[in-house]
Amino acid sequence: MKMMGRILAIGEWAILQELSKGRKRISELRQVVPLYGSALDLAISDLLVTGLVRRVTEGGEEYLELTELGKNITTAPWPWGPWGWGRAWGPWGAGPRWGRHHWAWW
Repeated sequence: MKMMGRILAIGEWAILQELSKGRKRISELRQVVPLYGSALDLAISDLLVTGLVRRVTEGGEEYLELTELGKNITTAPWPWGPWGWGRAWGPWGAGPRWGRHHWAWW
């Protein structure tokens, strides 16, 4: 389960980075985000629930766009990386060396 959480976190970060360029159709996101099928749906649902993105329907097409909170997360001055993979504080701790993750080669 831990590996699935990391995969979703990386996919969610990819979605946020794509949406930071502007509003995108969900069909466009399916082509550029490295998640497929229900994993992409779960990542989108997670971002909607946390309030980082909003869904807009125009002309029968569904779009996703960043909320103000989502814009603040993607432009933050600290290096979040894909949710705590860097050496800065993030939701998973303080990165691989100082947080909850302890890698054998460090």
